[in-house]
Amino acid sequence: MGICASCGTDFAPLPTRARYCSNACRQRAYRRRSSGTSTVVTELPAHDDVFVGRERELAELLPLLRKHRMLTVVGSAGVGKTRLAVELARRARRTEVRTVELGRLSRPDQVVQAFAEAVGVYQHSGFSLRATLLAELGHRRVLLLVDNCEHLVEECCEVVDALLSRCPNVQVLATSREALRAVGEVVYPLHGLDSDAVRLFAERAGAAADHACVAAICARLDGVPLAVELAAKLSATVPPAELVDRLDHRLDLLSDAGEQDRHRSLRAAVAWSHDLLTTREQELFRRLSLLPGGFGPEIAEVVHGGPVIALLGALRAKSLVVRGDDGRFRMLESIRLYAEERLAEHGEREVIAERIVAWLCEKGEPGASSSILTPEQVKAHHEEYDNATYAFHRLVAPQDDRRLMLATMLLRVCFDRGYFTEAGAVLMQVLDQTPADTRYRILALEYASLLARHEERHDEAVAYALEAVETAEACGQDLILCRLFRTLAAAYDGRDDVPNTMRALRRSIEHGVRNGNDVSVAVSSQNLGWELLVQGEVDAAAELVEAALPVLRAHARRDVVAITVHSSGCIALERGDLATAGARFAESARMTADTPRAVLEPVEGCGLVAVLSGRHELGVRLLVACHQMRTTWVVPPDPWWRRKMTAAMDLARESLTRAAFHRALTAGRAMDVRHALETALDTGSAGDPVLSDRQRMVVELVAQGLTNAQVAAKLGISHRTVESHVHNVKTALDLSSRAQLAAWARSR
Repeated sequence: MGICASCGTDFAPLPTRARYCSNACRQRAYRRRSSGTSTVVTELPAHDDVFVGRERELAELLPLLRKHRMLTVVGSAGVGKTRLAVELARRARRTEVRTVELGRLSRPDQVVQAFAEAVGVYQHSGFSLRATLLAELGHRRVLLLVDNCEHLVEECCEVVDALLSRCPNVQVLATSREALRAVGEVVYPLHGLDSDAVRLFAERAGAAADHACVAAICARLDGVPLAVELAAKLSATVPPAELVDRLDHRLDLLSDAGEQDRHRSLRAAVAWSHDLLTTREQELFRRLSLLPGGFGPEIAEVVHGGPVIALLGALRAKSLVVRGDDGRFRMLESIRLYAEERLAEHGEREVIAERIVAWLCEKGEPGASSSILTPEQVKAHHEEYDNATYAFHRLVAPQDDRRLMLATMLLRVCFDRGYFTEAGAVLMQVLDQTPADTRYRILALEYASLLARHEERHDEAVAYALEAVETAEACGQDLILCRLFRTLAAAYDGRDDVPNTMRALRRSIEHGVRNGNDVSVAVSSQNLGWELLVQGEVDAAAELVEAALPVLRAHARRDVVAITVHSSGCIALERGDLATAGARFAESARMTADTPRAVLEPVEGCGLVAVLSGRHELGVRLLVACHQMRTTWVVPPDPWWRRKMTAAMDLARESLTRAAFHRALTAGRAMDVRHALETALDTGSAGDPVLSDRQRMVVELVAQGLTNAQVAAKLGISHRTVESHVHNVKTALDLSSRAQLAAWARSR
């Protein structure tokens, strides 16, 4: 039995009378709606549990829903599209909201019928159901929530286009794993939850759990609400600490017999999307499963064995791959695991694994055959780090000597990122297990030397580097000797063996010149220049560094250029040219701003310039801030550089009053790396009293009578940064109060 939506009496619904007991009741309801006195209420799916999170998404979607007539929420399986759309519709404050559920339909001809049933329309004799639907909705003000459109996109798009063109007061809010491509459609991509995933887990679990374990579970599940909810329900049986370790088998683990068919398990949710793919799309989908670190079109073509641009676009449109801000594609981990199952099912795993390993080794090959890596080659190593890790552990047989190449690629990236213990252990294990005539052994020996030097095993560092040089010479690998001698020089330097360090660098330059590798020669020249500077041979150092700098600016990586610019600043400092020194240190600081450890020396250089140019408090603050960070990060300075900073601190202590010196010490200890960098870059160079643009803005606002907090709010910077600017300006202008600063600003 049903209840008539007009008179409220019980009646037996028929296909042509889905909502009203008679034609009279249907017409009565129609007249009410037309006269603006409709009593129709919102009809949305009911949920027994609490809606959690998505406040940012709702804040973005509500204005879009008010502005546009066609809005589609698009996302992958289980990401929470329907639940968000229902909540959005509840907050939309529309008189009439109808839900069109397409998930259970299987035929295209059922789409119009689903729309008609949702709004209470039946077919008139002599008219098509579609014509009747359009006529009925032509005068109704209604929001249609069209749910689960992905398997009937074309048919749904046709109906929606007709409704929007013929029914001016109809609005459509759709959910789909693929955009409808309707006229005027606005697409809103939905992703997994961030911090709200932990809240969702706690809400659905109904019991307290270890926060760290829950956060790890949610991260492994990419914050996908369906997966999080299923895991939360399972936590009553499997403790979260144990569940974390079992998530590699999540497709079997996360299921709920009480859910609807598509949401009864994580596997079923992903399978629904997979089954809608064409044969060629399915092929690419499963072959990408062995790339957990993401992928670009190049590796995707290698893996697939043919063009992929159109296929990638289709997978992205259907929410099976996502594209990050860096332009690379990736699969959510649950989707990737499902694709990996399909790959094994088709017997393609070994073939695809071989393609990936061969391609990765090709990307690492320049390290074994050229004297220096280009910025593009280094970038490729960083991008493929996760894929190389996965290939090393899962795709390459233990006896395959290509494991050496993969291990060196991993360690190469780890050196840049500042962590190497795990990758170093892997490299040493593989090196010990690999025969002496292995193709990639020279490269592995070089990185073993670099690792040993970092761990202060200096004799071992020299031994590994010497073996690498001797092996390369015996094998005729002349092209890499420039780099290997540079590595040997670094090993000798760690042992404080100055004569051998300089001898190895000169040999490096000889080989580089012989092979015509200008960039590698420039790097070795910069290193030799630094050694000469430390030994007091300033002019010889300047000749080498200034000749190397233009070559490196044109061709080398940004971090290498920054080191050379810093060396140039040190040479200017030794010559007493504070203006040039300050400019070079500031330039190096800007180039290393994204690398906290690398930015320390340039900021310290700015501090030295500040002290030597009479801005003693500023210099002390910068030097103390960097000293504190070096202590925390265990990054000791070069002895020569340490002596420079000690002398500067002694000079500042003698020049300042005890109170002023203590004030500078306290301020420096309160700085973090970002604050120290901002302060260093806002000071100008070498005592130049000309203020930076940011300092001028701060001074103008102070002159207007604003407090530091008000200035910070107006400029969008921290209160502490404003304090730093005000202090630096007063120091630079030799002013002692805000009143004097305001007067100075008004006089300008």
